[in-house]
Amino acid sequence: MLRNMMTRSLPLTLAACTLLIVFTTVGTAQGPDVKKLPAKQIAKVAGFPDAVMSVAYSPDGKYLAAGSYEELRLYETTNYKLVKKMTIPAGDVKSFAWHPQKPQLAVGYYQDWALYSIPDLKPTVLPGKPLGYVTGIAFHPEGQWIVGSTEGENIHQVALPDQKLIRTLQGHGYPVHGVTVSADGKYLASVAGDENRITRPGEVKLWNAESGELIADLVDHERAAFTATFSKDGKYLLTGGLDEKVNVYEVATQKALGFYAGQARPVNSVILIDNGAVAISGGGGRAKGKNDVSIWLRESGDEIGRIEAHEDKINSVSLHPDGKTLAVGSSDETLSVWNLSGPLSAVAGALAMADEPKEEKKVDMLNIGIIGLDTSHVIAFTKSINTENPKPEFVNCRIVAAYPKGSPDIESSTSRVEGYVKTLSGMGVEIVPSIEEMLTKVDAVLLETNDGRPHLEQLIPCLKAGKPVFIDKPIAGSLSDAIAIFKAAEKFDVPVFSSSSLRFTPNAQALRSGEKIGKITGCDAYSPCSLEETHPDLYWYGIHGVETLFTVMGPGIKSVTRSATPDFDVVTGIWNDKRIGTFRGIRAGGKGYGGTAFGEKGVEQIGGFAGYEPLLMEVVKFFKSGKVPVEAEETLDIYAFMSAADESKRQGGKPVMIKDVMTAAEKEADARLKELLGE
Repeated sequence: MLRNMMTRSLPLTLAACTLLIVFTTVGTAQGPDVKKLPAKQIAKVAGFPDAVMSVAYSPDGKYLAAGSYEELRLYETTNYKLVKKMTIPAGDVKSFAWHPQKPQLAVGYYQDWALYSIPDLKPTVLPGKPLGYVTGIAFHPEGQWIVGSTEGENIHQVALPDQKLIRTLQGHGYPVHGVTVSADGKYLASVAGDENRITRPGEVKLWNAESGELIADLVDHERAAFTATFSKDGKYLLTGGLDEKVNVYEVATQKALGFYAGQARPVNSVILIDNGAVAISGGGGRAKGKNDVSIWLRESGDEIGRIEAHEDKINSVSLHPDGKTLAVGSSDETLSVWNLSGPLSAVAGALAMADEPKEEKKVDMLNIGIIGLDTSHVIAFTKSINTENPKPEFVNCRIVAAYPKGSPDIESSTSRVEGYVKTLSGMGVEIVPSIEEMLTKVDAVLLETNDGRPHLEQLIPCLKAGKPVFIDKPIAGSLSDAIAIFKAAEKFDVPVFSSSSLRFTPNAQALRSGEKIGKITGCDAYSPCSLEETHPDLYWYGIHGVETLFTVMGPGIKSVTRSATPDFDVVTGIWNDKRIGTFRGIRAGGKGYGGTAFGEKGVEQIGGFAGYEPLLMEVVKFFKSGKVPVEAEETLDIYAFMSAADESKRQGGKPVMIKDVMTAAEKEADARLKELLGE
């Protein structure tokens, strides 16, 4: 039923650990080819004053409402001719909802909302005095009340037809972007977040619609959440957001079942059709990826259709009651209408194919092992993955076994082991006496030993067993061992990668992609830089700031110069393309993580530590796909930069060429591997 996204042959089907697998195309000898069954455009309407923010079909299918800046339009759906146009009081028409039984349209705009009669579009303002925009509207299924979400972090519930405020739901810590009501009227779901603060999560809340009591805070989106919808049977809730994902929750248990990541840009609108079997999501709004609509199966995540016909982001989608006609509103100041008969004809075949037995072995759980219980990372990772209600990225994944021995002689590490063994045992992790025994129980490995020196020797058994490995920082205790690690991984054809958690902070990634300030021209990064005598100076803690530097700048370092005092380091790198980047290591005074990025279009602060989960999500994604998020070339550039910094210090601050330190380390790496592998 689940599609395998593996890019190389790994032991067991690791992709089976997540409910929703994306970017697959339905079509085999037994089923329809989606490419031959495209959606067909019926109409395209232009001439709006600004972005088309909202579209909504009436329950009888007679009308299509469309909202733009200070303008509400009503079209008949026979040939999509304009019936009526109305100026609204202020701002964009952010939200729509049709009354389920009366000819009325609820409209949300800046600091107010109103019921408009159809077809004359006469308004009656609703109570609540909303702050900011009314971003989402939904009716009770029999029209007994209406709810509206606001940028003021509240949700107003108003009785109908007397239009009296029942209550204001409070509890969100960010602007509320959307609200939806279950088909039986028992539940409300709301989504929130700050789209300008991309390190903050997207909130998802489930409410008792009758009492207004909060039932549960559901698993957050990584970034602001924008849209929500229930399945018709009330079993499932789907939410989309700035993290470019659609999360799927089971309402009865309030658990996250998985996520769809087939949208290349933020998900601004999502709906469920065909009794909840098919989802339609619209995305856009960032510099990378397309502005498109995806049509996909809710249970498997298999894509059955895609619409790419707008030049700017998709803000809203609405399905006609005929079940096959889709309206799409876009920031390119147009709306389009599509016949989905082609893609939807693939549903039956796709569902049947998803249920077909597969020859390859499927596993219910991605079992993960840990080597080295001498770092706090093992506690943080296990809490995120083994929790009763994990985030969608960690669903059906579990840390099951750990080999505790880490550093042989670093007291700050060895003193932690006993306590961490006890903690992990209490979290359901089996403590085993050897790496070899652990490898019989797991599909993938977190090499967490805080000391980089044993990593190469601890890694070799994992590679021989064919297990993909994430190697926590520092990747090794020397540049030669770092090189040897990648050579060994290549020899055994097993993927490995290493990274500091600072790489995956949202702003650092946005800067790397160019969406913030264009092409990067330079960077100054900083972090704490405590020293450990058994490692090169920057390997132990300076790695965090250096990783930040390379995340923004990318690979291609040419030479390094270091200035050092007992309390501070400043290391300057010149890249092959003549850009300059610096790292400041701090051992006294105020400390923190961050930096400044310089680009063709501006200057931007990188931001600080955002927790371990962004890194862990990339690690789990890597375990499923076998595709490394950080190439060996870049990681080796990082460790060559830090090794060259030590050499520059030894030479009194003279520039050191990267090629020189790499050449020497390559020879040592070859000798080390020959020794370990007996070749």
